[in-house]
Amino acid sequence: MCDSGTRIEVWRGEAEMTVTGGQAAYANLRARILSGELPANATLRETALAQELGLSRTPIREALRRLDEAGLVEFIPNRGATVIPWTAEQVRETYFLRAALESRAAGLAAARIEPGDLDRLGALIGLMEEFVRRTDDPGIDRLGELNAEFHRIIVAASRSKQLVGLTASVGRVPMMSHFFRRDGAAFRAGSNHQHRDILTALRSGDVVWAEVAMRSHILAARNAVSALPADA
Repeated sequence: MCDSGTRIEVWRGEAEMTVTGGQAAYANLRARILSGELPANATLRETALAQELGLSRTPIREALRRLDEAGLVEFIPNRGATVIPWTAEQVRETYFLRAALESRAAGLAAARIEPGDLDRLGALIGLMEEFVRRTDDPGIDRLGELNAEFHRIIVAASRSKQLVGLTASVGRVPMMSHFFRRDGAAFRAGSNHQHRDILTALRSGDVVWAEVAMRSHILAARNAVSALPADA
């Protein structure tokens, strides 16, 4: 068992990161909520999660607080933390917010991004292409990780602490993972093609083009999700 001050080692691909128990618990629970493994209205109990993750209740409490702040859970009297169900309006609003924030980040990044980051973005596009037609959960999960890294690099390259913080707080839409698994192969292929457009705009240093390319990319995802039937 470890508390929130204990540091543990976790691996992200080939990169090693040192994080606190609370950070690790938050990352674990957030990923499971966004993937749908922890569905809407699921109750998250501190004791059970502490036993499952091999942590004390203190880092679990910290993780649940952060999930509450991120709008992924809410605290209900006599029940504890419960995963929030997302309405269609919340989904649309989340994409609008991401489009506004990440398009601004892409515009700033066009003038500030380093060559090494551009090379990494190109490599990520190539890696994602290997997974866009996959239908198995591990393949889809890996695609999601690569996609998230692609967007994180661009936001970080804006060198705006405000944008980094705001985009992290907005987060991603849980139902998107379900869509990816069900019938999103055509969407995934188109999305990665849009990644190439974004990279071309960043390489050119064209601020307006980069902003427009990123905004179009995120709003296309919003439209794809919005078009799903109510039971999707």
